[in-house]
Amino acid sequence: MMLLDDILDSEINFRKAGVRMVDLFFLAFMLGLGIAIRLPLFDFVSGDYYHFLSHWMEECHSAGGIGYLGITPSSKGASTINYGCMYQYVIVLLHYIPGNDLYMIKIVSVIFDVICAVTVFRIAFHVTGGNVQKSVMAFGAVMVLPTVMLNSAAWAQCDSIYTAFVLLSLLHVIKGNNNRVFIYLALGYAFKQQAVFIVPFMIIMWLKGKIKARYIFWIPVVIIFTMIPAMIAGRDFLELLSIYGKQVSTYSRLTMNYPSIFTVVDPGLEIENRKMIIASATIAAIAVLGFIAYYVRNRRFSVSPMFMITLAIFTSMTALYSLPVMHERYGYLPEVLAVVYAVTGFKRLAALVMMQFVSIVTYSRFLFGTTVNEMWLLSLMNLAVIMMIGYDLYSQMNTEEVADA
Repeated sequence: MMLLDDILDSEINFRKAGVRMVDLFFLAFMLGLGIAIRLPLFDFVSGDYYHFLSHWMEECHSAGGIGYLGITPSSKGASTINYGCMYQYVIVLLHYIPGNDLYMIKIVSVIFDVICAVTVFRIAFHVTGGNVQKSVMAFGAVMVLPTVMLNSAAWAQCDSIYTAFVLLSLLHVIKGNNNRVFIYLALGYAFKQQAVFIVPFMIIMWLKGKIKARYIFWIPVVIIFTMIPAMIAGRDFLELLSIYGKQVSTYSRLTMNYPSIFTVVDPGLEIENRKMIIASATIAAIAVLGFIAYYVRNRRFSVSPMFMITLAIFTSMTALYSLPVMHERYGYLPEVLAVVYAVTGFKRLAALVMMQFVSIVTYSRFLFGTTVNEMWLLSLMNLAVIMMIGYDLYSQMNTEEVADA
């Protein structure tokens, strides 16, 4: 019910907001166009679906549906490698719905594409002070954003699911609803570990007094609650808690197709040297984010919704750029948030365009093959985007600066 209330957004009075028939028509048109663009991609079989998702569905069918919940990842004969149990519940649900497995998995992700677009509409509405036109444009942009379309309709990935919950969490940071901030953040994390990229932003919002730390108890409560069906089916509690830890240790390449600072390092390094760099670079990334948090904490300025969006993009992109072992899909959240950023001013549109160019190239390297092999050029482009957004963030702090009491 909480999620339904947030999707429908009963707090926005569309009549008072000045919504016209042309706005509603454009919303419907972009919704239909976004779905129409995705349909031709539904037959595409990505490497992730072929090697993983299809086997998970087959295993679920063999287990009779509900029995799949008791299968422990990486045990003999199990193919559920490193996803949380929340996505396992989705697979079980799809077992009981007649249809093509490939299509059904993609349909779930597309449904959350729409939820992301609706939530971006709501965030844009608050950030722009109730500007309906810009909010409608933000909705339409998400529906046709290459990152979003390719991820669900071609890749059969589920990044839109965790992102939808993280966006809802961010929305309630803006609205000052602490309970929903942490409930939605926990639900996003329960689906995919990549929800943690919003955590640096959340810490800074706590330091600035915009969210209350005492509500963090919702995170363990929600996560444990989501594990109950799997535990009833026979999964071990500690094993469920360790899934993401095992996921982190699965890869040892410095970059998994994400154009970060590590594109300048020779990918042929010995694995021992790579692990050494990964450990050291992870600590360095935490230090960089800590420096940002310290600086913002000690500046006196009014924290506006626009500042929140800019900060969320900046901190998540900085984390992605400075952390090792990042996949190209990990940029999904800041790329969607960049839509809200872009509709607030023409100069900010450049950041969205550059981010989408990088995303199209890196996605294509995995999905379709590409002629672009020099990743360091894309790394420079990502760095340029971070610097542009960082400068904007600094300017906003100066503009909204308040005098010491």
